[in-house]
Amino acid sequence: MRNRGRAFGLLAALAALLAACSGGGREEAPYLPDMNALFLEYNRLDSLGRYAELGDRLLEENRDLRASELYLAAAHAYQRVGKPDTVVSLLHHAIDAGMANPKILDKFDALELPVADPALNRLYDRLDSIDGTLAMVSNFDLEMRSMAAFWPYFDRALADTAQARSQLQAFILSGPPELRDYYVIRYGSINQMYGQMINAAPGYYRYLEGQFNPDSLRAMKALAARWMETFQTLYSEAVFPKVYVVPGILNSGGTASEMGMFLGGDMYGKSAGMPTEELNDWQRNSIMGVTDLPRLTLHELMHFQQNYQDDVYDDTLLAGVIQEGVCDFLAELCSGIAMQNENLRFLEDPANHMQVFSDLQVELLGVDTSKWLYNGDAVEDRPHDLGYTVGYLITKSYYENQADKPQAVWDLLNTDDFTSILRGSDYAGLLPQSRPVTR
Repeated sequence: MRNRGRAFGLLAALAALLAACSGGGREEAPYLPDMNALFLEYNRLDSLGRYAELGDRLLEENRDLRASELYLAAAHAYQRVGKPDTVVSLLHHAIDAGMANPKILDKFDALELPVADPALNRLYDRLDSIDGTLAMVSNFDLEMRSMAAFWPYFDRALADTAQARSQLQAFILSGPPELRDYYVIRYGSINQMYGQMINAAPGYYRYLEGQFNPDSLRAMKALAARWMETFQTLYSEAVFPKVYVVPGILNSGGTASEMGMFLGGDMYGKSAGMPTEELNDWQRNSIMGVTDLPRLTLHELMHFQQNYQDDVYDDTLLAGVIQEGVCDFLAELCSGIAMQNENLRFLEDPANHMQVFSDLQVELLGVDTSKWLYNGDAVEDRPHDLGYTVGYLITKSYYENQADKPQAVWDLLNTDDFTSILRGSDYAGLLPQSRPVTR
């Protein structure tokens, strides 16, 4: 559930670009990149400043997938080499592929194009149209079509495991378009999908097929919509994208992207009869019930609103805990349901509280978030993902300390200085007056 605002570190080894079929006039098989390899190559080219090559590579990698996330990543690369016309063209491609963030231009430097440039003006018009649509709570939907489309491919994959990878690839390329972005963000590769869905936990996925009752989903959607209406009264710039429920690989309950919000339907299968023998400890403890969907939807909605402009602290632990914490706090504020979890109970012990915040002070302006965020069962001396909880406490305290509540909400979603949130909270003592970012 990381901040959607970062450019995704995704992209491509040239050796992986050759399709399996060759010669004799035969058509090449559709190509899907292995995102893990691409992540490494992206970082290599980025660190070398080879942005034009990076943009070219991204487009080649995206030739069959046509994911909006990869069009956006390429646009960021071409922005670095001064090709604003290419950036505009790629933003149009991203919109065609489902990108739905009306504020996307805030993530690019001023585009130095003539005021009358027709492609740029058409882009402004398209983003204005998206903004008008997303401003209405009625645009929100829990879109289940990917879950419904999955089961025939899953059945065929189980029936003939030798062809399972081909079936999963067909699901990505022939299923609803949001799957292409989810492949980039979470699936990672066809091998990872196969490893979890077909090899590791096929029995759990078979069980999952019967867990999404239409009446329960309608009730959950209605509850989430009511909470969104409350949020609209608190934040005048609120937007309400689609929420896509997709069959994930048991590694994420939710994440936000420039297309909208994704919820891993596989993480909402908890019931008294849930089979657990194929699941690891983290999965058993993390899988939720369908009734948890509204709260997670609100959390991810807040990620979609976030539009930070802090270029100094943007990749620090401080930024990470605020980005996640504010989502939990605003979900509580809009729902009226006080957050209760193991992490808060752990911090109620004065000794635990003192130790955790002492550790946080040491690491706050560093870039290592591994002890605090997205760490699953990788920590042993304390609950996992404590960064969410300390961020929740900091941002809630900031809101309560401000007289102008609408401005406080705006600050929490748009600040250009993450330290200002900390200084305005009861936890200002964590940050000395002058302290460098540690990398």
